[in-house]
Amino acid sequence: MDQNIIDVLRKYDELAGLILEQKVDEFADKMDEKPPEEDDYSYEQYLHRVAMQETEQQSILMESEPREELGGKSMNEFFAGLSFDELTQILEFCATELDRGVPQSVINALVKVEDASRVEEYARHMVKDSAWTEEELKDEDVLFEMDFQKVKASLKVLAGRRDAGLVDDVLNRFMSYPKTHSFVADSIAEYIESFPEESSKAIIALLEEHKDDGLEGPCEDLVVMLTNIGKVKKSDDIYNALRLAFRGMTNKIYAVICFADYGDDRAVPLLKNYINRHQKDITRDLFYEMMSAIQNLGGDIEDVSDPFGDFQKDK
Repeated sequence: MDQNIIDVLRKYDELAGLILEQKVDEFADKMDEKPPEEDDYSYEQYLHRVAMQETEQQSILMESEPREELGGKSMNEFFAGLSFDELTQILEFCATELDRGVPQSVINALVKVEDASRVEEYARHMVKDSAWTEEELKDEDVLFEMDFQKVKASLKVLAGRRDAGLVDDVLNRFMSYPKTHSFVADSIAEYIESFPEESSKAIIALLEEHKDDGLEGPCEDLVVMLTNIGKVKKSDDIYNALRLAFRGMTNKIYAVICFADYGDDRAVPLLKNYINRHQKDITRDLFYEMMSAIQNLGGDIEDVSDPFGDFQKDK
């Protein structure tokens, strides 16, 4: 790789990292503005997600700015003019050497390569043959999260080329994790959610298959992905799958949050009935999450029995 390209990529990565630090600090100051119905953990997650999104927007702007080291071209323009071999070399360098992973300009350039079969074969190979666990790493000096950036970037390329052929493989590989791996879940979510018809059917089938196992670990992330798909286009199949998840989940908080996020008020009587039937064994966290969901879905909580007496205090 040309040293000028390496210098540009490292400088881009450094600036993006500084922007993220600034955004995280900026949003951390907003913890005092937390709505009373939100708990600290979920609100902190929300603020961090917004900080990441704003950093991503700033990064995209940086990639459109002309750079002297690239002959006055922007990263978008420069990478668009490179060959397939050069682009894949850059992708793998960025994945393993940059903290922020592969720039969108590199992804976009690969998406637009005319030799579709060559690009898709490469991306599929990366997804299938890269390490999905720390134990599978071939180089013990490489961090798993950085090595997995090759999978994340390749899935972005496939999504950009509208290639849904790995939906089942990706979901099945994810289901092999004994517990949730949040970095992997975040990395595959964009690809999975890019193909709502194929993915929703596959996710619903997996939830049905594991409904008697407590729907823990990866299943919790699948419920979130299904919810995100359903928010764009609701369906009875998705609502019924969320209801199945609520009934089968060991940690029902995930399903309750997803009910509220999905926005179908048919969940209101379901949640009310659960609270009223489980007055003696419902936890405070689950109770509060359910009450918040009922209100967010437009339901009335006046007829809900409060085993903790907290809501009556406000009357």
